[in-house]
Amino acid sequence: MTSVPPAAPVCTTLPCALCRGSLATVVGSHDRNGAALRTVACEGCGLVWVDPRPFDSRQFYEQDYRRAYKNTFEPRPRHVLRAGRVALDRWSRIKRFLRPGMRVLDVGSGGGEFSYLLTRLGLHVVGVEPNVGYAQYAQREYALDIRRGFIGDVELEAASRDLVTIWHVLEHTEDPGAVLRKLRHVLAAQGLLVVEVPNIEATCQSPRSTFHAAHLYHFNVATLQALASCNGLQAIDHRLSPDGGNLTMVFRAADKAAACESRIEGNHERVTRVLAAHRPLRHLLRPATALRTIRRLAGALDERLTLWKGKPTGKVVLDELYDQALRLGRVPESFPALRLVGWAAGAVAAAWWLECELVDDAHQFAWTTAQGTAIYFALLASALVGAWLVTRRRSPKDMRLRLGGLSLILALMPVLH
Repeated sequence: MTSVPPAAPVCTTLPCALCRGSLATVVGSHDRNGAALRTVACEGCGLVWVDPRPFDSRQFYEQDYRRAYKNTFEPRPRHVLRAGRVALDRWSRIKRFLRPGMRVLDVGSGGGEFSYLLTRLGLHVVGVEPNVGYAQYAQREYALDIRRGFIGDVELEAASRDLVTIWHVLEHTEDPGAVLRKLRHVLAAQGLLVVEVPNIEATCQSPRSTFHAAHLYHFNVATLQALASCNGLQAIDHRLSPDGGNLTMVFRAADKAAACESRIEGNHERVTRVLAAHRPLRHLLRPATALRTIRRLAGALDERLTLWKGKPTGKVVLDELYDQALRLGRVPESFPALRLVGWAAGAVAAAWWLECELVDDAHQFAWTTAQGTAIYFALLASALVGAWLVTRRRSPKDMRLRLGGLSLILALMPVLH
């Protein structure tokens, strides 16, 4: 994004999808790649959208979207692993709503990772995905029931689904209100709709990355709740991700759609104020920015360490990932590469000190060098066996393999020193 301070209102080429207003202020002039992209915030309600449309949505999402963002027609193993971990996180946030045998509709099912996890839990899942490559991959790899197309084009029986999920899809749609009406139509009595979108008030990302050509709409709590209310949905729960980047909201079908408010007082001022204050230098100086960068680098390293054995199929990757979580009944505690590096550095430092004390200075204990070396290896073996037993039940196989590699380094300490 290139944020621009709010200026005089402009007339939009598209009416606001929430209050139908046509006066807005320009809050962004470029997308994250530096290409021209006008983004506006409605003067009446604060909804943010791209005006005018930057591309033909149907062509883009059917053929070009995954290539543009992931440079691939079908997901690669690292994409599957990353999406599988995201799926587990999503499961942890909605598991309190899940019941055995639920009929689920997963809108924007992508490569099928979340849909496959729900089938492993015994739920009956239908996915909807417009992208040709990803839909075919999910059908072939996991034998999922994926309807290839846009949600507005797919025929779905009324009141046929106990749960509908739409993760990071609504912001991509040309008419989010129509999408919400369609999803309300398929909800069974007491059914739930889970919607997750990026939070336009987020400051965790670089200011230059706020606006994407693929994100046609941007929501905060007020605009998402109001749009859903206009289309027959009642919010029962919402939460922000720990970094504030994502907004997750849970809805039930209301008896009837509420009359749409013409304005959401103060929301335009709130949104434009947050966007104007989110400046590059201020963002760089925030401690959270450095931590976010470190976490992302650690995550990328951890993915490579997990997949170092080769190029397994998507099903193999997900089965290894999901088996432990389903056995525990919860998402296992992660062991990211950053923590592994810290533990390894501490272990090497401790082994170095122990080797100096027991081997190099063995005479202070009236031992020979051979006796000191034997005691060093005995203590090392005891520590490694203890660590192995601790990780045996609580950590994945690749963690134990890394422990084995660390033990080799520690065992060579007398030679290296």
